[in-house]
Amino acid sequence: MNISDFIIDHSFAQTVAEASRRDKMLFFPPGEYHIHPGVCTKRYCYFSNNDEGVKDIAILLEDLDGFTVSGYGATLIFHGRISPLCAFRCRNLKVKGLSIDFEDSFVSDADLVRRENGIAWFRFAGKHQVRDGKMVFTDDFYNNLGGFLQFFPYSRELREIPFDARSVLIANQNVLWRDGLIGFMDCFGESKSDAFIVKHELRLCPGLVFDGCENLRLKDVTVHHAAGMGFLIQNSENCEIDGAVVEPRGRRASVSDDALHIADCRGAILVKNCRFSGNLDDTINIHGVFRKLKSRIPGGKMYYLEAGHYQQQGVFNVKAGDVLELRNRQTGEPYNRIEVKSIQPINKAMIKVDLDESELSERFIQGDPALVLGTMADLTILNTHCSPLNGRGILASGLKNLLISGCTIHSAHAGVFISGDHGFWYESGPVEKTVIENNTFDNCDYSLYGPTQEPLAVFPELDKLAEDFYYHDSITVRNNRFRAARRTLISVMSTREVNVSDNEWELDDRYPFVPRQEAGYHFTTADSPTVAILHCRKVISSSNWKEQRTEP
Repeated sequence: MNISDFIIDHSFAQTVAEASRRDKMLFFPPGEYHIHPGVCTKRYCYFSNNDEGVKDIAILLEDLDGFTVSGYGATLIFHGRISPLCAFRCRNLKVKGLSIDFEDSFVSDADLVRRENGIAWFRFAGKHQVRDGKMVFTDDFYNNLGGFLQFFPYSRELREIPFDARSVLIANQNVLWRDGLIGFMDCFGESKSDAFIVKHELRLCPGLVFDGCENLRLKDVTVHHAAGMGFLIQNSENCEIDGAVVEPRGRRASVSDDALHIADCRGAILVKNCRFSGNLDDTINIHGVFRKLKSRIPGGKMYYLEAGHYQQQGVFNVKAGDVLELRNRQTGEPYNRIEVKSIQPINKAMIKVDLDESELSERFIQGDPALVLGTMADLTILNTHCSPLNGRGILASGLKNLLISGCTIHSAHAGVFISGDHGFWYESGPVEKTVIENNTFDNCDYSLYGPTQEPLAVFPELDKLAEDFYYHDSITVRNNRFRAARRTLISVMSTREVNVSDNEWELDDRYPFVPRQEAGYHFTTADSPTVAILHCRKVISSSNWKEQRTEP
């Protein structure tokens, strides 16, 4: 259906619903489309690593097979807090050519005009007002629910957060207004910049969301702004993202959090020819989910899986026939595999699972992390550019096979971070086979204040390392170029086999390296070698750093 042929006499939501009933395509001709909440469909949604709630959904797609949304040359501009596109339980869905943007800002630009008498006066771009001593941006129930404004210093010249800058968190209270300027208690004495990015919203309306979909194809889709993730894919199987773009348009920042977030998916995931920039968290974050296995009464008959983090409630990719792998919560060591016979939802935090209790190990302790083995997908990332304003380039965990090739990464924190976490986010888990080749790490981990310390880090988040147990299976790092100051470039922890070969190092002192003074996701020190290894069984390293300008 050509949307312009139908929308004249119908609401936007009716148009989408009619297209999904009558046709195999929803087509947007070139042009701008301005969409307001009144023409959307309301739905209470749970989005992984975003915030749950009632969403105004503009394009709602449900239970479709072979449907296409197309809009080359079309830009959809949303007014207010809207979820632009949400697809649930669709098969063979294609979305291509659309551009997504918002009229209102969930991350705002601000310039420091002057500082006087303990007050810092800012000029804010976009829609805003001061009411009862608080800044109001969207004028709805969800406005600035967190109660704080986070100021990120910004370099106009480099179009990034300066390497030596810290963000400033200010309570949204006692705010002043005078002659169009907004005044805050002056906490900006350490800032060397007069330009800022201000984050003031929760993760309430990500750009495009796909939940429970199979054989999903995204082609040439652009997201300029969103409150949360740019693209979110969860509980889905076999996905291809080709030519996707997240970048700012008329703003300093694009999306408030991850550009591309994929959680708890199965099968093969392919990301290629994409360009992501201006986001305020990780560029690409792909992971499974650990859940806590519990029984109603220790030793009792009713077992259930409970979400470990509140932003993963309501998202359960668990099926009858799935195999759970239980792990020691301190070492990450697997000790039991047990089949799920059936499942029954209980509430947003938990689902009941029917298990053969006789197969449950005596080592089981209430709340041990459980990994659904079927959700360990294969991930390939090719020819993709990542340059977040804040956060990591690529964060990956809980995968069978991982290939990162031909990518260029420039990130405030680690360029590639391979983890495994069952203590806070509960983002699983081990990666069986990793190949990282033919990439450029362009001054990655350039920020002086971050949780990681190396451009490429393998760091499972474990309380202790177990003898003769290795969290990840194998990692190969070859034919990559690292552009960086003198520092440790690669760190690998708790991996069975490590192969580092034929990598090049171009010394670059534009971003000075200062060893971290605070605890984080690193084990290295200022004296660590270029390739640092901890608790790995077999290490092969050869022909590295052959074209460096100065001997390391």
